[in-house]
Order: sequence, then C-alpha cells, then structure tokens
Amino acid sequence: MLLRLLTILWMSGQAYCQDSLARVENDLLTFSYKIEQYLDPNRQPCQDFYGYVCSRSANLSQTGRQRFQSLLKEADVAQLMDMELQLVNFFKSCESGRGIEALKASQLFRLSGGWPVLEAMKPNASQRTNQTQSWLTVLGHFHDAGAPYFFESAVTMQSNRRLVVLRPDFTRRNTLRKFEQRVGEVLQSFGIEQSRAHVAALEVLSLERSRRDIVKAEHVDDQVEFSYGNFKRSAFGNASLSRLDWDGYFRKVLGGKTLHERDTIVVKQLPRLIEYFLLLQNTSMVRLLNWIWTDYLMDIVDADCHQLAETYVGDVYAHVAPRVTANRDELAQMYSVLGKAYVDQLAGSVWIDEISQQSSRQFLGSVTRLTINGDELLDASYHGILLGRRSLYRNLEKLRKFQRPRQQPSLSAQLVRHYNLAFATVSALLGQRNLSTPLNYLLVGEFFSLSLVAAGSSSSTPGAWRSFDSEQRFGAFQECAAGQANANDLLLSLLAQRLALSGYRQWLATRTKFQERIDTLLAAGRTKMSLRRLFFVANLLVDCRSELGVLQQDRKRQVTHAKLRSSREFGEAFQCRPGDSLYPQHQSCDTL
Repeated sequence: MLLRLLTILWMSGQAYCQDSLARVENDLLTFSYKIEQYLDPNRQPCQDFYGYVCSRSANLSQTGRQRFQSLLKEADVAQLMDMELQLVNFFKSCESGRGIEALKASQLFRLSGGWPVLEAMKPNASQRTNQTQSWLTVLGHFHDAGAPYFFESAVTMQSNRRLVVLRPDFTRRNTLRKFEQRVGEVLQSFGIEQSRAHVAALEVLSLERSRRDIVKAEHVDDQVEFSYGNFKRSAFGNASLSRLDWDGYFRKVLGGKTLHERDTIVVKQLPRLIEYFLLLQNTSMVRLLNWIWTDYLMDIVDADCHQLAETYVGDVYAHVAPRVTANRDELAQMYSVLGKAYVDQLAGSVWIDEISQQSSRQFLGSVTRLTINGDELLDASYHGILLGRRSLYRNLEKLRKFQRPRQQPSLSAQLVRHYNLAFATVSALLGQRNLSTPLNYLLVGEFFSLSLVAAGSSSSTPGAWRSFDSEQRFGAFQECAAGQANANDLLLSLLAQRLALSGYRQWLATRTKFQERIDTLLAAGRTKMSLRRLFFVANLLVDCRSELGVLQQDRKRQVTHAKLRSSREFGEAFQCRPGDSLYPQHQSCDTL
C-alpha cells in the first residue's frame, strides 16, 4: 500500500516539474521579505545563530495559532471533513459564546443548580432551587461532564464484575495567592456586582483553604476494597456522615446504569476520602456551588481558544493543520523523497535498529496518508458529537464526555500530532495557505526528518531509536560532543539535517539557472539571503518557542550551535571564518 502511494507521489512530482516556476519564485521572494522582520540584525549568524533567528521570533508560535484559527475559518467548507467542521464550530463558539447567557444555557449549569453568585440575594436562602440537591449529586453532574472534583472514579471490567477505583483529588494548580487572584478575575469577567463578588470570594477561599489542608495532610498510600453492597452501607466509621446516594451517583456517571451488589469498589487513601466527605457534608450548597463553578471557569474564561482546542480536540487540531495550510500533494512528495533518503542513507547504517526502522515506516505511511486523504477513522469517531457555534460551555461538556472513555493514543499517533502542530507556526510565516515546494523543505523538512528518525523513540527513553550495535560508535561520538550538547540530541539533529538537506539539494540540482536567478534577487535584500541560507534560517524559525523555560532554551541553543559547528554547508552558506563561534570544525563529530 505504501509503495503504491509513493509511486503516485513520484508521478505527481514529475507532473509538478513541468509546471511554471513563476509561482515558486513569487513564493520564495515573498517568504524571504517576510522573514526579515523576524531576524535580529544585531546578532551575527556565525556567532549566535540561535539568537539571530529566535530572539525576535519566539512569539511566532502564538501568532501562528491565531493565524491558523483565521485560516481555518476561511477554509472552503466543502473541502473539510465532518470532524474539521466541528473544530470550526468550536473556535466560533469560543470567540462568541462564552458569556453569562451561554453559560446559563449549558446543561451542566442547569443540572447542577447554577452558580449562586449570579443570582440576586433572596430573603430566604432555603428557597433556592439549588438547595434541593446533595453534594454527591452535584459532584455526580460534574464528574459525568469530565470534571472530577474532590475525587475521581475510574470504572473497568474485571471478569464479569465492574471494578470501581475511587481516588482522592490532589490538584493544586496555583498557589493560594494566585488562586485568590484568579477568583477575582473570574468574578470580574462575568460582571458580578462588587459586594456580592466580595462575599462569594470569601466563601470560595474558605472552602479552598479547607480543601488544601486535606491535600497537604500526610496519609498512608493504601487502598481498601469493598463489595458495592457493603460500600453503600458503610458510614466509614463516622456517625455524622449521612448515608449517600451512591446509586444515583453511579447512574449518572455510567450513563443510566447502576452497579450490582457484588461489584467491587477499591478506595485509594480512604482516610483522605473520608475527610473530603466530612468537609462536603458540612459545607452549604451555596458555598460549594460558588467554589466549584469559580474553579471550573478559571481555565476557560481566560484560556486561549487554541489552548482549549489542543486540550480537548487535540487530535483534530493537529490533523487539520497541514490540510488547510499546505499544498498537500507537494508536501506528500517531500515526504516521499525524505523517506527514500532515510532508507538509502540511514536504514542500513549502524545507528538505526530494525524496530526503529519499522516505526519510521509506520510514521511515514501515517503522515503521508493523513496529509492526502485525511483520517477517516478519526472522522468516524467524532460522528456522534454535534458541536454548535453558540455555547462554548456546552461544547466543552460534550467534548469532556467524549474524551473521558477514550484510550491514550498510540506513540505513533502522538508523534504525528506533535509534528503536525508545527503547521500553525508555518501559517503565521506564510500568511496564506500555500506551503509549496521548496517552501516545504525550508520550513518543515528538518522537523519532519527529526520525527522520521526518532519515530522509534520517546521522551522518556532518549536515543531509543539507536541500535545496540551502535554503542561503540556512539561512545566515540559522545566523547567528540563532550561539552557541546547532549550527545543523543546532537546526533539526532545532525542526522535529521542531513536528510532534509539531501532532499532540498536534490530539488535545487535540477534547477540550476532558477537557483542562480533567485540567489541574485535574494542577495539584493537587507538580510543578503540566498536559497542555502534560507534553509538554515527557516527550519530553525519554525521551531522557535517562547513558551520554553530558560534551561530548555539554553539546551536548544547548545544543540543548534553544536550541530552547525559540524555542518560544512552552514559555514559555506554564511561564509563563516576561523575565529567565529560557529566556524565548522576541521574534525567534526562523525555520524556516518
């Protein structure tokens, strides 16, 4: 199947070569002019290439998300799959449907009893409709919506019985001071009258302090097992804890079903769970609902729409990115060329083991197929969801319920998702849906090659793609790279750059006169660019990340500079001289 697909791609590549290069020339010149604004003229490429490219462009990832959202909404609806239309609706609801009226229209708001702070104060608090429910019923509504406050319940099957694991919540996303600030921000964003907001904030903070005391308390990490019948009858050793409607709770969480008497309940850290129960038993419903809704809205009200999309619809978000920002046929042609380079240059080398080769082939096949045809299985899995454009909160309820029972995606699927997210930044650079050859080599060639080589690895096992036979060779490489950068990261970067450069040079080799013309035009610009220089600048530009911490930025800078010191092509492109920090070493670390 993959061979047939690659053959089709090769044929499409041949057809492309017959097309006029006028469009390509315009794309390259436009792109070159655009990146001038991102490069730092105060830094020398041969001294600090990472700073030259990334110091002024680190916010491109944020800009890219905004640009991608705009591109997505402008995309031809007829060209989108159903799940991609769902993502469009999600973004539109995120922008326009997150106010009070949208919140009140959500199912969770109505079922739970509402958010008391929005209500006018009544003379008799007992007349509130939200006083008629128990705290367990309220938690059941939130747990069903994928928000497991105070404790979470995981239900699996064991033989012919259900096994339920109850685990106390340990969440402390913010310091207490930051939590207090966020409470004020949420109440203010919903326009709560100041006196009511002040009282509600005090109630919320009081309950949060009590909850944190339970979180901080030391308890043995044990577990207690009950039959469901005994669990319901148990008062947990405390007479002040009234009997709870666990039948109603599980009926809500299990979609109308209930547990049988002989089903098993396993409670992790029972003493801590009892403390939670006692706290909730002695908390008024008004206070509980004010706390739970304020906390629930903290991550929604101020969250960026793209952050919410990545969290709740991440697989669709990553899937659609290259489909609306790229020329898919030309992009897939690049995958074919780099896949062949991987087979010719690396698959038979000492570095790559057989399992990694299989993983790389699987990644190549997946990303090629998804780019051209889209993911029909993913599209089918979202078929049962109907996201509207009016209420973000209702959409989130549906998505949380949908995602809760889904299994963790495979390593291969996670890798494809991580790779595809780069296209949001690409869309910010281009400002148009036109990632064509050779822009694909310039912007994602090296990033794709990195993913292709490391397809058999994971973040917890760096270098897992290497074969056991490479240990002696890697030891020598590690000694050579000592003091420059992490050897695994450096080796991976060098191999990825070699693959991407080989594909790019292959494209240029058949267009010598075109290259000479473009280089002449690029050299007239402020940055004195060339097609070779564009390769190194653009591939790094896409990978600049403002969200990385100081240590991560330093590590990335070290790897980038160590890689360039071993690159003769980089030194020639930027005319580095002896004495420059990044002047290519005479004895660079050998990889082949």
